[in-house]
Amino acid sequence: MKRLLKVIPVLAAGVLFGASGCADNEGMLFVRQVIALPAGNCQAAADPSGLFWSSGVLDLALRDSYEASLLVGNQLVRRGSRDLLRTESSRVIIRGAEVALLNDQKAVISEFSVPAAGFIDPGSGDEPGYGVTSALLVPPGTATAGTRIVAEVRVFGDTLGGDEITSAALAFPITVCSGCLISYPADADDPAQPGYQCASSGSDTSGDPPCRLGQDEAVDCRLCAGVSQACLAP
Repeated sequence: MKRLLKVIPVLAAGVLFGASGCADNEGMLFVRQVIALPAGNCQAAADPSGLFWSSGVLDLALRDSYEASLLVGNQLVRRGSRDLLRTESSRVIIRGAEVALLNDQKAVISEFSVPAAGFIDPGSGDEPGYGVTSALLVPPGTATAGTRIVAEVRVFGDTLGGDEITSAALAFPITVCSGCLISYPADADDPAQPGYQCASSGSDTSGDPPCRLGQDEAVDCRLCAGVSQACLAP
């Protein structure tokens, strides 16, 4: 994919730095999955056995963009050696991500680059090393309710040895809706109002809110009443 430097001009320095070498094998770096953030602490862990999303949901009634926490694997061979006084050059510094958005007919809707950050150590033996980075997969104003898009994302960066490296692509489908993630519990209805009106207080709203409101997880209408009119009534 062509890197769109005009989106974030600061990336030009990263491209020039990588001119001294290039790791062309996409299998050396890969995006394994989109991490499901645990409610409460909302911290993404570099754990390949952790919970992840196989697809996403973007609710435009609550937010207009989709951001993903990505688990990235590094399969470069370790080269550091204490005995030989040789530093480890296979560590990877993430600089950004390249995203292509496709519709159901696999036609490209948009292509862009976004900044990202992360640091990934090489693995040990046959096991890759893992790290985490976050990237914007759907920018504001891009998605339309009632559609399904696929975000093909690659991350790129540099090894400590001075080589530019780009990962293989992860294809991540995202369903776009308006109001589909808002829950209207029966005990949240305000009996003083005609029809269903979500009461913002006076009823149980126990539990942690989603880490990213309007993305992937349902939210009680009482927790988003101050965010969107859609949370007041179905």
